[in-house]
Amino acid sequence: MTPRRRFRTALLTLLVLIAGIWGIIAGLGLEPRLGLDLQGGISVVLTADESADSGSIDKAVDIIRNRVDALGVAEPDISRQGNNVLVQLPGVEERQAALDIIGRTAQLRFRTVLEVLPTGSEPFTAATPPDCTDLSSFPEQDDPTKEVVHCTRTVDTATGAELPPSQWEKLRLGPAALSGVDVAGAKAEPPSTTGGALTWSVSLNLTGDGAKKFTDVTGKLACNPDGDPKRQLAIVLDQIVESHPQMGTEVQCNQGISGGTATISGNFTQDEATELALVLRYGALPVSFEPSTFTTVSPTLGKESLNGGLIAALIGLSIVFIYVALFYRFLGLLIWLGILVHAGFTFGVVIILGETAGFALTLAGIAGLIVSLGIAADSFIVYFERLKDEVQSGKSVRASVDRAWESAWRTIVAADLVTALAAFVLYFLAVGSVRGFALMLGLSTALDLFISYLYMHPAVWLLAQTKTFNESKTLGIGRVVGEAPVPAGGAR
Repeated sequence: MTPRRRFRTALLTLLVLIAGIWGIIAGLGLEPRLGLDLQGGISVVLTADESADSGSIDKAVDIIRNRVDALGVAEPDISRQGNNVLVQLPGVEERQAALDIIGRTAQLRFRTVLEVLPTGSEPFTAATPPDCTDLSSFPEQDDPTKEVVHCTRTVDTATGAELPPSQWEKLRLGPAALSGVDVAGAKAEPPSTTGGALTWSVSLNLTGDGAKKFTDVTGKLACNPDGDPKRQLAIVLDQIVESHPQMGTEVQCNQGISGGTATISGNFTQDEATELALVLRYGALPVSFEPSTFTTVSPTLGKESLNGGLIAALIGLSIVFIYVALFYRFLGLLIWLGILVHAGFTFGVVIILGETAGFALTLAGIAGLIVSLGIAADSFIVYFERLKDEVQSGKSVRASVDRAWESAWRTIVAADLVTALAAFVLYFLAVGSVRGFALMLGLSTALDLFISYLYMHPAVWLLAQTKTFNESKTLGIGRVVGEAPVPAGGAR
């Protein structure tokens, strides 16, 4: 392939890529995903118990991150700050529900039912009955080895609506037969289409040990008469009985239910079943957290800062455009076009990443994008200065293009690699919005190499093959074209 054809192909490839990216964006109606500071959301600081060790807090951060990822939140920021965990969720509408999922301890117990206590009665047991309307009356520690009394969510048999906590029943329960560690997975299940109550449920997949425990306990429960409360297994989440299903008549005494699956049934809506499955799927937090600060972030301030930043960026770019136009004349127009190509390509990639990888644009990311435009302009300047050096040594513009590019390309690669390395280190060592800046800077720097190779050199090389370009006095290097080299002593 001849150089002319190769460089034309390079420019055409870049044009097709940019057109393809923006064609996809326009065709699918995509918009950039915005971060917390631009679209609003919630920011909460969770404070761990003083007795929590460092390893437990790190594990809790991983669990919270998994839960947030499952919520589908774009560009969440979950970071540890001492004994605190900072959670930022941009664009979250159900803020309190999200906070409940993030911080819930999700202590799951499967307990055998010993007695159903009618509303208002006091049990004849050593266990202290809680006040269903007051969570503070619940025991601080739910000892799985002891008998307990717990409140159970109760529904109106006539309407199917959940009754207020003051009307909930209480159950006297035996020691825990299984716990959350015996659950391998959980999934929200829609109502059955074959009849029955139109409420959602949660299916559980049990671990190997959990399946054995489940078979054993259900086999023992099945030995009680049909209809006896002692034939029931209570499913307790955070000291609230979510459901206490009775063993079916098909379950045989001392045989139980095998297969390693179980179902939490109750008066669940779709959202409640989905949230419960989400918490159970990713396990309980190893430490207790309390939300020390809970902030609703308005996008107004972020948009004002964005507008101010964009105005400042436009002023700065305008000054750069004027400078390169005065200094490089016609070549300055190539820089203008190159910066526009770089910005269009990078912003298009950001929108695509927002749709495919959940990447969200923040104020810090926009700052990184603006800085990258300066890096792109600097790459052009490096090339043109090398070109001027070659021309001043007595070569023609046409003969200088390739030699200047070889030297400039090495410099551009070295400079961009240093910037990319700095962005890489900054991303992994920093927290918060600084990581957004580092990520955008690294992405833009990588694209600068790509655009420099496909646009900068091919465009200048093709122009250098024209007579007008070689003889023009309107170039930043035109004043030296055709002049004799200057002797070492400075005499002409």
